[in-house]
Amino acid sequence: MAKILEHLIKNRLEWFLESKDVLPKSQFGFRKSLSTMDSLSTLVTDIRIAFSKNEYLVGVFLDISSAYDNVLLQLKSLPQGSVLSPILYTIYTFDLDLAVNSICNVLQYADDLALYISTDNLTTANSRLNSTMEYLQCWLTDHGLSLSVSKSSIVIFTRHKNVPNIPVLYNGLPIPIRDKVKFLGMVLDNKLSFTQHIEYISKKCDKNINILRSLSGVWWGSHPFSQKLLYNATRIIRSHLDYGCFLLEPCNKSSLKTLDKIQYKCLRIIIGAMKSYPINALQVECVDPPLNIRRQYLSDRFFFKICQLSSHPLIPRLHLLSEFLSSSRYWLHKDCPHLFNSLVSFLQIPGPIFSCNTSPLFNTPFKAIIYQPNIHLDLDIRKGSPEADLKLKEAIGKNWKDWMTMCTDASKNTDDGCTGAAVWIPRFKIIFSFKCPSLCSIFTAETIAIHEALLYIESHSLDKTVIFSDSKSCLSAILANQFQSKYKFPLILDIKSILYRCHLKGISVCLAWIPSHSGICENDKADLCAKEATRNGTPLNVTYSHDLLSLARRKLVNTWNEIWKASQILKGKHYAAIQDNIPSRPWFFIFNKANKRATSIVCRLRIGHACTYVHLAKLRIRDSSLCECGLNEGNTNHIFFNCTKLSSSLYDYLPSDIPRPIDFNSLLIFTNTSFVYILCDFINSNNIKL
Repeated sequence: MAKILEHLIKNRLEWFLESKDVLPKSQFGFRKSLSTMDSLSTLVTDIRIAFSKNEYLVGVFLDISSAYDNVLLQLKSLPQGSVLSPILYTIYTFDLDLAVNSICNVLQYADDLALYISTDNLTTANSRLNSTMEYLQCWLTDHGLSLSVSKSSIVIFTRHKNVPNIPVLYNGLPIPIRDKVKFLGMVLDNKLSFTQHIEYISKKCDKNINILRSLSGVWWGSHPFSQKLLYNATRIIRSHLDYGCFLLEPCNKSSLKTLDKIQYKCLRIIIGAMKSYPINALQVECVDPPLNIRRQYLSDRFFFKICQLSSHPLIPRLHLLSEFLSSSRYWLHKDCPHLFNSLVSFLQIPGPIFSCNTSPLFNTPFKAIIYQPNIHLDLDIRKGSPEADLKLKEAIGKNWKDWMTMCTDASKNTDDGCTGAAVWIPRFKIIFSFKCPSLCSIFTAETIAIHEALLYIESHSLDKTVIFSDSKSCLSAILANQFQSKYKFPLILDIKSILYRCHLKGISVCLAWIPSHSGICENDKADLCAKEATRNGTPLNVTYSHDLLSLARRKLVNTWNEIWKASQILKGKHYAAIQDNIPSRPWFFIFNKANKRATSIVCRLRIGHACTYVHLAKLRIRDSSLCECGLNEGNTNHIFFNCTKLSSSLYDYLPSDIPRPIDFNSLLIFTNTSFVYILCDFINSNNIKL
């Protein structure tokens, strides 16, 4: 009960602080819609701006000793393990920014603190930083806190080779000057080459690769489905490769190849691949994109998330950096940072993008956020039931007799990608239809339809109204705890505000889910209206940031497809004939009940690098490509259809409607069908190891 109470207090306290704009802009720790990446991106962008102007950026990275334990309250310190401790510490230190930000830039993440100055004169930087440390010492003393000088460090980020030391003192003690610092999980060296950070990541991944090795070999162990999930799991491999990766470039290309090799090594272990596998085919088979385009994808996702916050400090910095990219000689032979590419993609999106000064959660009244509206998610109507329309009428007669009904729906036009939203009011024969932007998702369009229906109800004071929607995800999002929800959808929060206002005005509103395409007359009418809205609806121009995530994904797939088609000319030709485009997920995710040996062999056969006699002779492991049966060359067609060493032929397992003879490689195209189990059964029955 105590923990539940702490969470309730935290939510209310957090909403008050954010809605009243009490917390400093420099504090990124434990705040909704902010993370360590926001702080790191701001710092790295400022360093690159300084490099563009051929200036120094002198950073002081400070370690506050036992910060939570030394807070001066009536009873000293904050409780360890309490969900309230981070936010209480943020309140306690809210004026730190005011004490020093007039002299230098400040970045805070909970008790992690960085102060930095960009200048072309180190003497000026030395003077200003020493003044800053004097103010900081007074502030820390007043608040009962102290600095661990030995754990703190100064890094002078510069393009120059020889950098003089500058003495920055705290309480008479010099803060050590180092050529690198670990800040919020990233190792930043003074040249911003990220070489040492990549070495740090490589060492962490190399240890965890042994976990994958211990769980399976080529012929035994856990299924590739489980191995791929483990590879993607937090704190194993992928999370280390992803963290801050879009900040790395431009950097040393050879260092980045170290990360690429880690990916290749993991994918080979997952599917039991031979070392001779072409890398491009290996990545497509595992549906794991090349790391360089994944870095751009993660950058786009990050930027599209922050673009809804118009006050985010990174956005003006990126605009400033974009000016230097075209004018500074520093960038003449360097690749553009991924975040700049994301900014360019963002600026090319037609129409306005929704934005506000703070997270939409904190622009919504607190009582509206915690209000529980009347929503029914189960009316005992099954999708596709021939009695669906009759059951709905019975439910209306039982629960909402004499209530006015509305139906909402959304539709997407596959030709031009436009999305339509519609509201159908049977009593008045009224249709509201809206044509949404092409990037608008079905979820957003369904939300728009419900939003417009509620606005009509509120403006006309229509008491006792039930809205039927076939979007369970939308209704579930309205019911969800918005403080725990991953995405803070502005329209969902606005819907909660309208429902709360209707509640205060005594207007009864209910929302209910009904299955789509089940012969429910009013829902079918709303569906037709939504389809028509994709062509002739009232235009809505605003795009929401959560809909931009699909744009980032589409860009990743398109870029990867282009790389795959260009690279298959030189390598991976055999696999390209089987897998022309990038699949949405690996085929072995669907058939995860097959054993590891059979799955590994199918993967090897698809890519064309299996231990057949022909391939082993090609690699000069065998002297001859002749099969052991002595009848023919040991290629896949011979082994699976004609080899007398096997107890049966694959023809004996294939359905009779498949023509004979058939090329074995043509069968490998059908890995999304039940043919996979036939092939695995044959492999296991004949104890084949390729």
